[in-house]
Amino acid sequence: MKNTFGDIPDFPTKKYFPMARNLMTTLYESGWDYLKMALTETVYNFQDIVNIRLDDAIQTSKLILDGKLGIPPELVFTFSLFVPVLGIRSDLQQGTNVLLFGRSADVSFTVIDDLTRDISFILNTHLEQGLPANWYIVNNEDEFMNRRHMKLGFKIKDIPKKTKTLKKMGVHLRDILKDVRNERTPQWRTSDYYCVMLYSGGMCNAGLESSNYEILSYIWEGINIDKIGWDQYFTWYPWPTFLETLMRMPRRSSVLRFCGLISNNKHYINQMQFPGICGNPGDWFIKTIPETIDKLWYVKMEEGLPTPAQTLGFSAPDWRKSKIFEDNKFDYIYPKGEKITPEGLGLTKEEMLNGVYLDINHETPLNEKIDESKIISLGMGNKTKIIKDLTVN
Repeated sequence: MKNTFGDIPDFPTKKYFPMARNLMTTLYESGWDYLKMALTETVYNFQDIVNIRLDDAIQTSKLILDGKLGIPPELVFTFSLFVPVLGIRSDLQQGTNVLLFGRSADVSFTVIDDLTRDISFILNTHLEQGLPANWYIVNNEDEFMNRRHMKLGFKIKDIPKKTKTLKKMGVHLRDILKDVRNERTPQWRTSDYYCVMLYSGGMCNAGLESSNYEILSYIWEGINIDKIGWDQYFTWYPWPTFLETLMRMPRRSSVLRFCGLISNNKHYINQMQFPGICGNPGDWFIKTIPETIDKLWYVKMEEGLPTPAQTLGFSAPDWRKSKIFEDNKFDYIYPKGEKITPEGLGLTKEEMLNGVYLDINHETPLNEKIDESKIISLGMGNKTKIIKDLTVN
């Protein structure tokens, strides 16, 4: 019998899972027990993923500042430290960060386990002049989680179970985390402090999305789901003013403007920067959840990845209708047109996993063939391979 949404046991955020299409594909292919294991392992090992991404991003930024990268930064992507699942063009990172967060700021990402409502981990990042300056991560077993709120007496680890909404969690978490920041790094005590609250399923699904357009579309949906009366699946407290303006626009406008800031609206197929993938150190991903490669990534490639115009033009289910859940009708309907495949680009599937920067955007016609002539660069960070140097007139 085919695995279905009904196989997922009841927990408060179950209804958000159909928005997470990578998780649902895993459910359909491998069942709930496997999906639960995959989510648990990914959250437990997330520090390994962070280490790879932060090391690459920081190393690339340092090479650019020192004038030693040897590649035009306009052609190089790294993962953003302040939305860690999102690739950003290296030459745009500093300006975008200053625009969104200011010149000096802390951003703490608190990941809440969907199944237990425990805090899985907190990742804190600090920027100065729009560039990464410091970071730390603590997991749910760390003594740090026993730190108490000065007025309410809540321990950090108990806050999700003491509050009903992500925003309220953010209010209490920020009180504690800001005090910690001021103690540890008093030189930054006047810097802005933002908390991001998100659920583990949302984090895992976003990390598996194929492109900058697909990730931002998913994040937009998780934030704006409150417009139908649900709590948000991702949120900030407090919201950086311009970021809130961007994310509260209609989906198409929001994704377009955000992609303008991070890639000049061009399309980036994400490098799957996990331990053991794309030459990255470690192998727990391959040993523990290898099916993700064959049953999710490779299948998506064979079916064809959506272009920017297709992502911007899809229609999503109306989550207000209970019949959608009763009938397991969770289809996102994309406009018909040419899709992106390894064969079309003249690449292997393994090469696609390394990341591909394409000379297409939201204005590229739906019927335009996406072939190897569209490739700008391959890979990520200082290992980027330039195919078409757009910086040369």
